[in-house]
Amino acid sequence: MKTLLFGKDGQLGQEFIPAIQARSELLAVGRKECDLAHPEQIQTLIRSYKPDLIINASAYTAVDQAENESTLAQLINTQAPTVMAREAGDLGAALVHYSTDYVFDGMKSGFYEETDVCNPLSVYGSTKYKGELGVVDNCLRHLIFRTSWVFSAHGSNFLNTIIKLARVKDELKVIDDQWGAPTSTSLIVATTMNILQKNGIILGDAISSSTRNQYWGLFNLVPLGETNWHSYALYVLKRAGELGLGNDFVLNPSKISRTTSKEYSQLATRPLNSRLSTHKITQFFELQLPQWREGVDLELQKLQKLNFN
Repeated sequence: MKTLLFGKDGQLGQEFIPAIQARSELLAVGRKECDLAHPEQIQTLIRSYKPDLIINASAYTAVDQAENESTLAQLINTQAPTVMAREAGDLGAALVHYSTDYVFDGMKSGFYEETDVCNPLSVYGSTKYKGELGVVDNCLRHLIFRTSWVFSAHGSNFLNTIIKLARVKDELKVIDDQWGAPTSTSLIVATTMNILQKNGIILGDAISSSTRNQYWGLFNLVPLGETNWHSYALYVLKRAGELGLGNDFVLNPSKISRTTSKEYSQLATRPLNSRLSTHKITQFFELQLPQWREGVDLELQKLQKLNFN
């Protein structure tokens, strides 16, 4: 079993590496080894390595910057996964790809289903949506996971940003009218590995073809519950304090004020509603997903260990 992982240096890729290494031969690459803005590099790598499984944990994720770098965002978020899918299809390999809540406009009142019409509001969202289409059109054995507000104990994300700002800012404004579910890389990786096994891609072990579920397609992958960025920030500070991570904080939670998306100037428009239904993924794969706070607690505990070891 051979696995090719794109995005080894990102927060999701870093989480994947130990999980895959324990079960499969792994080639993990980052930008230095394969620049996703150059499709010929992707083709050459896949054709030479001939993987059984490709995991695309890479993306152009600078949402605001994408408004001014639309060509680069399109190359990485649309063209690259399309090339991966085409090569995977030719090899008969499986492809795992990750997408985003930003494919929606956020105007729906309830939770978004996988079948809801996409209407991205930003260059980032548009390129990610077109990337989904490229995967679907070119690789039958694909898994696309739409997720939201991804974070981990390492890398650049909201959780780490709030902790860093709490050490240097005594006041902060955080948006309170965008709703979603913070999703940890730990949950994404664990769920992905679980589903790959249930689909007969056991990563190192043999499995009878008669027991394969072979559920491929598009799935929302987020934890249970919902919150907004303001409430999320308050919870991060509260739990960080309880875990002893807040001894050097200068920011008092009472000094985190609310603001709206309109008041908070950003180049790219974000959906106000990023709530994703997990009914399909839990029913298909008989999963029990945790509440979003559990993921935050787990990553903060990892930070605690890093700080005190």
